[in-house]
This record gives sequence, structure tokens and C-alpha cells, in this order.
Amino acid sequence: MGAAASAQQPLKETQQTNYQTTADDSFKKYESATKEGKKINPKELPDTMPRKELLAIAANMHEDDIHRLSKPNYMKLIGDSYDPNLRKKDAYDAIFTAKGIPLQGCWLHTFDHFLMWWMIGWVGVLCLATAFGHPGLFINPGVYWVFWLEQIIKTTFMLCVAYIGGYIVEKHNVKVNYTRKVQHFCAYLIPLVMRLFISAKGFQRTLAESVIVEWWGYWWTMLSFFVFIYPIRTRVSFIDRCFSSLDRPEDRPFTIYWITSQIFLGYIIMSIYSTFMTWSGQLTARTLIFIPVIITGIGDGMAEPVGRSVGGKIFSQGLKYRTAGLGSDKLYTRSFEGSFAVWISGVIAIVALWDTFFSWYHVMCALILVPGASTIAEAYSPHTWDTPFLLSTGAGILWAQTFIPADLGTIGITIVLAVHVGIMLAIATIGWKRLVLERNGQLIGHNTLPL
Repeated sequence: MGAAASAQQPLKETQQTNYQTTADDSFKKYESATKEGKKINPKELPDTMPRKELLAIAANMHEDDIHRLSKPNYMKLIGDSYDPNLRKKDAYDAIFTAKGIPLQGCWLHTFDHFLMWWMIGWVGVLCLATAFGHPGLFINPGVYWVFWLEQIIKTTFMLCVAYIGGYIVEKHNVKVNYTRKVQHFCAYLIPLVMRLFISAKGFQRTLAESVIVEWWGYWWTMLSFFVFIYPIRTRVSFIDRCFSSLDRPEDRPFTIYWITSQIFLGYIIMSIYSTFMTWSGQLTARTLIFIPVIITGIGDGMAEPVGRSVGGKIFSQGLKYRTAGLGSDKLYTRSFEGSFAVWISGVIAIVALWDTFFSWYHVMCALILVPGASTIAEAYSPHTWDTPFLLSTGAGILWAQTFIPADLGTIGITIVLAVHVGIMLAIATIGWKRLVLERNGQLIGHNTLPL
């Protein structure tokens, strides 16, 4: 028995040595190829590679290479929030180590630390504004308790959606790229629905109260993203799993920075639009903000799965384009088929809300300009930061169209439609220029192009 055990021991050590050698060789091979600018097939990385080495490699991997990893290796990047050996903390620690940041207090060097103070400052400004502009929210709990309950329910709902998304990502190998879009869509749709159809009924009687109520709603929604900061998610498994629903491996370490910054800027755009419509008495037209929200949530959400499944296969064989992330030199791939999904969603959204427009030619003007302009805006925007571009483009056009009279004659309508067609042709020319530059191999890592 003892002899058998001793005979098996060297064999076990030999297998472990070979396994480690294979992983180390693959790591060095990939690292060397990356430094020399050479390409290496990610599928050549063995499934037996230790997670630590794989995380170190993934820190410098291109987006496409990450998605070409074998399923076991890709799932190592995703991790398991309830397994101490597979927490996403290791992935971020590998990045901190690569950047020379001490792990002790490492989060103080990240956007997470700034976000904490930003949230504190934001709620401080809200409290001050509420004390002077809508004190009833604080001093009349018997009347406004429903408002605060709504906010708690909304934040709880957002976290529940995130947890479900994180669960299917970790346990059923669903791509984070898809579950992230659900979170993104909810971040805009839920506050908008609550403000226009629920809270509006009793909590905002003046324009000032309307703005205060709106921004309280935004703060509570953002709270469901704030809890994902490093010191919270690395200590609470529930929050870590929620974070899995939006933490794409290719976005690390900018995941929180990119999603919270674009959501906040999107809130500013939505607030400006809805406040103007409320101030000008165009309460029906205020509902049109749902069009850019649908384009952002559904159109942009569908762009990625469409691009990954048929990208480069329909419009032009193998043709895609690239863009960099905000504050990053890392390049990300997009396809024209995916961008076309944005155009389709714009058409559907406008047709679905046709009865909220002032006239039939307002609908036609929107159909001519909004889908196409939104498609170009999405194509030119930085990776993961397309929301502000999509919302500002859609809301800006719809806002400008409110100045078109609803009682134009035939000549006036003809002129207005002709102007919109001309603008769309100019925008399409910009998109075509990008296509030509990509064909000529000139488009490398630019977020915008000279006209």
C-alpha cells in the first residue's frame, strides 16, 4: 500500500510539472508575440492554464481574442462570485499588479473612489435643492412616503435584474455583452416610466419640483450601480454576482467608469429635453424621449448580438470597423450589420409612437433623419460610450422638430421634407467616408474622423 502510494507520488508530481510547464510556455509565447506585434490564436492556450496566468494574459488581449478563447478559459475570466478561488477580484488584482499599483488600498487609485465622492456630493446637492425647492419630500412623510418607497423598489428591482443576469452569465455561459444591455436599458427606461406615468401624478406640481423629483429618481437608479465599487463587491458575494451581469472581460478595468459616466450624461440629456418640453407646455411631445431611449436600449442592445452572428457577412464580406474606448487605446470591433440594427429600431420606435407627433409630416421628418443620424452617431462613438451620442442625437433632432409648425401648407411641407432629406444625405456621406477609409486600411483606432 505504502509502495503503491510512493510510486504514484512521483507520477503525480510529473503530471503537475508538465501541466505547469505547458501553461508557462503558452503564457510566455503569448506575451512574447504580443510585444512583437504578432498574432497568436487564443484557442492555442490550453484549458489547463492556471487562472492567474490567464488573467495576466487577458489584461492585454484584444476584444476579438477574448471571445475566441475556449469556453473553459473564457469562464475562468468570468469567475464565480460564490467560489473564493474564482472571484473577479483576482482579475482586477492582476490588472493592478500589471500597472504597479499596490493591492493594499488599490481601489483608491481607481474611478471607484471618485464615484463614491461623486455620489455623496450628488445627494448633498439634492438635499439642499429639496430643502428649498420641494421641502414636502422631507417634512411630509405621510404624503410622500410612497415616493421614497418607489425609489427603494426601483433600486431593488435593478439589483434583482442584475443578479439574474449575473447568475446566467456565471452558471449558463451567457455572454456578459447581452446581459449588460438589459441593465443599461433598465437604467433609462425605469426612471422615465416612473417619472412620466407614476410619480408625475402627485409628486411634482411645479417645474422645479419636477426637476427635483426627476434627479432623485436618477440618483436612486445610479445607486444600483454604485454598489459595484471594488470595496463592496469584493466583500459581498451577492453584489459580486450582480456585477457579473455587466463586467465584460474586455472592458476591465474601466467597466464602472464607462457605464456610470455614460448613464449620468444620458440623464443630463434626458433631463434637459423633458424639462424644456414641460416648461414649454408640450407635455405630449415630452413622451417622444422614449424614441431615443428605445434606440439606445433595444437598437444598441441588438447591435452586438447581430454583429457577432452576421457581422461582415451581409453588407460587405469581412468588412468591419474599429473604435477605441473612452480613455483607452484598446481597439474594439463593430460591424455595419450591427449598426443597421440601430437604424431598424429607430424606424420601429417612431412608427410605434406616431400619434404623439404634431402632424403626419413631423412623423416623416423623424423617419428621414432620426434613424440614420442615430446609426452614424453610434458608429462614431467610443466603445461603451455610445449612449450620450445616441440620446443627444435623437433628442436633439426631435427637439428641433418641435419648432416646425403643425399647420404648414403644401409648399412649406415640401421644403421641410427636402431640407431633412438633404441633411440625411450629408450625414450618410460621413458614414460612407468611414466605409471607404476602412476599405483603404486608413481607419485605425480613431473615434472620429476629419470631414
